[in-house]
Amino acid sequence: MKKKRIIILCSVAAIFVIGLITSFFVDWPVDFNKADGDIAKAAKFSREEVSKDLSNMEELLKTDSAFKDGIVVAQVVMQTRTVQFGTLVNLSNEVAGNIPAFAEVLKDMNAQRELVDNVASSLAESADNLNAALSGEECPDLAQSSINASLAYMTLQKQNNLATRFIETSDKHLETAQGDDNLKLVRDQWLEYQQMTAALDGDKASAEALAKKGNLLSGEKALAAVENLDLNAKVAVLQSCELAQAMKLPNQIGSAIRPKILNTEISKLCNAQKEILAHRKKNPYNALMMNSASIMAAYSNALNNVVNNPALNQSQSGNLNLAIGNIISQTAAANNSEKLNRKPGPPIEK
Repeated sequence: MKKKRIIILCSVAAIFVIGLITSFFVDWPVDFNKADGDIAKAAKFSREEVSKDLSNMEELLKTDSAFKDGIVVAQVVMQTRTVQFGTLVNLSNEVAGNIPAFAEVLKDMNAQRELVDNVASSLAESADNLNAALSGEECPDLAQSSINASLAYMTLQKQNNLATRFIETSDKHLETAQGDDNLKLVRDQWLEYQQMTAALDGDKASAEALAKKGNLLSGEKALAAVENLDLNAKVAVLQSCELAQAMKLPNQIGSAIRPKILNTEISKLCNAQKEILAHRKKNPYNALMMNSASIMAAYSNALNNVVNNPALNQSQSGNLNLAIGNIISQTAAANNSEKLNRKPGPPIEK
């Protein structure tokens, strides 16, 4: 019964993504304003004649390209943002640890380190299973690990107010202090993290408020400040920038570097990172930074199929971002009665 419930709820997400992607190419009007709640939004895309006999995630990944695109993009979004969150907590301590005004927000951020580790561990497990399934291997734990990862990620998202607090504290501090570009870079990265949060939630009010705050650094200065970061932090920041570019979201670094050049730079850094990590004990946090080959191949294909399609205008892009957010929340809802209960993961490496 539990397995059947998992399949049904995952299928709801699949139907939602299928309808949304199809709506980009056929005459199928989409109106989010007339739907009430996530289930209603999903049902909005389910025509009466849609009565597929959906079996399981493994089968859907093999036979339904739209479902695969949605699940893969959601996985990459979750793991990229989790790495970004943990990295920005580290960087926040580095750039503001000696500034009294930041003491409270940093204290609360540091209290969430174990949570970030646990979320990374859950996402690493789901990534391994998804990578195996995409490679053609049997993976009976795929659905449950995907649900666990989404649930863990949603738990982390409850801490996003920390990002808002860091932005507000930075802006207030900089009213009377000059501040260096390193602090401004971290503040801007938290702002862009929250802009993606707003896009995934379909929260236009928050998106507009964040846009009004704006970035403190130009794209060129932000790129220069990134050079001051260690290798892991560089990879995390640039990967989050690449994701924002793919989702057509504002990001200052992306305004100063073309996608192909950014991708080449990330590849170079990842290769250097692999050599370093090869001599370290493997942990889930680093595993997420070194994305699995099959997942990233499927992700690139999904971007080519959907996000980078010339027919995709800005309004549709917003709908796509909301669709990704709904896939994550719907998957987590499949097991909402269970709590995240994992042993503390290894410490996050700087």
